[in-house]
Amino acid sequence: MSSSTRRVVSRHRFAPDHALARLGETPATPLPLADAAALEALTAPALHATLEAQVLACLARARTLFPELRMPSVSCRLKGRTAGTADSARQRLRFNWQLLSENRHHFLSQTVPHEVAHWVVMEVVERAGKTRVKPHGPEWQQVMTNLYGIPPEVTHRMDVSTASPTPWAYGCGCDTAHYFSSRRHANAQRGHRYRCRRCGQELSGPLNDPARNASTAR
Repeated sequence: MSSSTRRVVSRHRFAPDHALARLGETPATPLPLADAAALEALTAPALHATLEAQVLACLARARTLFPELRMPSVSCRLKGRTAGTADSARQRLRFNWQLLSENRHHFLSQTVPHEVAHWVVMEVVERAGKTRVKPHGPEWQQVMTNLYGIPPEVTHRMDVSTASPTPWAYGCGCDTAHYFSSRRHANAQRGHRYRCRRCGQELSGPLNDPARNASTAR
């Protein structure tokens, strides 16, 4: 269901001195975007330009409240099941070109704000305040709701059957998605241990049957 037909509810309130208090308590209006038919007609270069424009529009809205926000680089080199990632240490946003090409309207209207919201939290809360918060916790949810007007859904529902070389899902102590190739999965089953780079906990799994092709990774 799109954000235009689903009611967005703000569920969190921050203290007046919190970095995100500037968001206020009113859900925002989603950013405008061309209709699905127009997006489907775009050539690859035009689609890439549209992606960059949507990222810049999301960042521009954030910078009206947080002018100190750094500008990340943007690439489309992400592979596999994950639609996008935000990396404050490397100062970049990465997106999955294949999933963008196959799911244009959903990707631009949902995935791009999703990752920019991560960037805002990383920069405004974590980097500025020298503290860590849960990836999809109250801070990220509030940015999604009160800055971008989008339901704060952790996972996407795009078909990843043609994009995923890593069908095995593993879990950890946070809600970061970990997907293993068949080779890494076999290593894990033989006793090799892998840890989450974010929370440090050992990964456990597998959590899924790859034959089901669950399309839930951000």
